[in-house]
Amino acid sequence: MKFTNLTATEFGTFADKMENSHFTQMVGNYELKIAEGTETHLVGVKNNNNEVIAACLLTAVPVMKFFKYFYSNRGPVIDFDNKELVHYFFNELNKYLKKHNALYFRVDPYLPYQYRNHDGDILNNAGNDWFFDKMKALGYKHQGFVTGFDPIIQIRFHSVLDLQDKTAKDVLNNMDSLRKRNTKKVQKNGVKVRFLTEEELPIFRSFMEDTSESKDFHDRDDSFYINRFKYYKDRVLVPLAYIDFVEYIDELKAEGEVLTKDINKAIKDIEKRPDNKKSHNKKENLEKQLQTNEQKIAEAEALKAKHGNELPISAAFFIINPFEVVYYAGGTANEFRHFAGSYAIQWQMINYALDHNINRYNFYGISGDFSEDAEDAGVIKFKKGFNADVVEYVGDFIKPINKPMYNVYKALKKVKDKVSKH
Repeated sequence: MKFTNLTATEFGTFADKMENSHFTQMVGNYELKIAEGTETHLVGVKNNNNEVIAACLLTAVPVMKFFKYFYSNRGPVIDFDNKELVHYFFNELNKYLKKHNALYFRVDPYLPYQYRNHDGDILNNAGNDWFFDKMKALGYKHQGFVTGFDPIIQIRFHSVLDLQDKTAKDVLNNMDSLRKRNTKKVQKNGVKVRFLTEEELPIFRSFMEDTSESKDFHDRDDSFYINRFKYYKDRVLVPLAYIDFVEYIDELKAEGEVLTKDINKAIKDIEKRPDNKKSHNKKENLEKQLQTNEQKIAEAEALKAKHGNELPISAAFFIINPFEVVYYAGGTANEFRHFAGSYAIQWQMINYALDHNINRYNFYGISGDFSEDAEDAGVIKFKKGFNADVVEYVGDFIKPINKPMYNVYKALKKVKDKVSKH
């Protein structure tokens, strides 16, 4: 075995073969970091046949003028079951980081720790407890089993729907009643889905603005999404849900005609049997449905007159690799939430994953606070409704590479933090 730098092609080919690779560990992210002017390294391990058996994207930023802070976002891409290889990789990486003037190194492997349900109950241990001991022995300090959202630390909890050996029908049947109802609803209320081009990204951004304001969360800036769209290329899809009013109004009118026929039938039944309570109830129920139908037609025609035939109602940002479809972000126009555009998008992308034999549909981060008071309680409920489970990851590890200077750095940082609080 030898620890070595990798070419972008070697790195990308290997990462695309490994089922535990995260979208931050792919060539598109390497090209993005280079374009942004971030110092970026591709390292890995090759076996005696010169085949890549481990790969990792590292970034470095200056710290304390003469040193660098190195970070691997969800790396390395490695067979974690091969403990000898894991030991070798981290041991050799330490030597590499020393050569490149690293002050300290942070890593948050894409390695599960526990599996939970959306009530927070532990379903299973992932069998990676040994990794904590291994990292400790290698000089790393675990940063704790943190919960919540942090601008620096990667989220430790993902909501993941397992699609292995499932059909679209299976997925639909496993949803809770609300998710099932809304998914069926969008299939017959004129909601269509298409993918946005780079020039159309401002449409997605406007929905994100709406959502971040209404839900009071801090969103990434425009460049974050634009750059990933540009450099991740076909690994990014931005679906837009919109209403086709011509089709929607036609559907509603056809539904209205059926309801009118059924009402007339119920009236005839009442004429024949005036005391039949069931017919009276049926007529009353059908009339309510027809009234709702007429209100929907009136609303649709008014919106068509105002917005034209197509009305964008929701958009989302997905990142894809050969093993995972990740729902990274999404937003909906508050005014049109009742059209359930986000469900049309989820259903489209779940089917995309099924069609491309991708077994992991990742609804992405949740806080790890499963109480009713959680800041993302509504989001957790939404993701739970699709019958997803929760993957809890091992978290962050930090290793000082230059110990004496790292202690100086920490002391200075402590003083700086103290001053900024006052």
